[in-house]
Amino acid sequence: MSLESARQRARLWLLQAKDDLRAARLLEAGGQPAQACFLAQQVGEKALKALLAAEDRDLRSHSLTGLLRELGDEPAQDWQRQARLLDKLYAPTRYPDALGDELPADVFGPEDAAAALEAATALLDWAGEQLT
Repeated sequence: MSLESARQRARLWLLQAKDDLRAARLLEAGGQPAQACFLAQQVGEKALKALLAAEDRDLRSHSLTGLLRELGDEPAQDWQRQARLLDKLYAPTRYPDALGDELPADVFGPEDAAAALEAATALLDWAGEQLT
């Protein structure tokens, strides 16, 4: 893939992450924190995949900590708190039986959504800065 094609692909990942962030904020405001948490995880994942796409690298992982490791030691250290927070949200907010007999909507509250959106926004802002 050419450098220009890789940059265009990265731009698409970043634009989708921004769109997901807008949707996550609407879900948070609408009282759906579990759904906002899931989309926040997706924002972080897509932001990191944008950085990897710019280098035409593998995008198959859903683990933000794994994606950070792919980016190198410095980003992995600087952004691991946000990545770990969002990684914990992937399965339990996505699958109705991931929490046993509890629905994600009954487990995740506004404080979870606020923390997830803060972490996702930070990763998205950082990824955007890296790509400009």
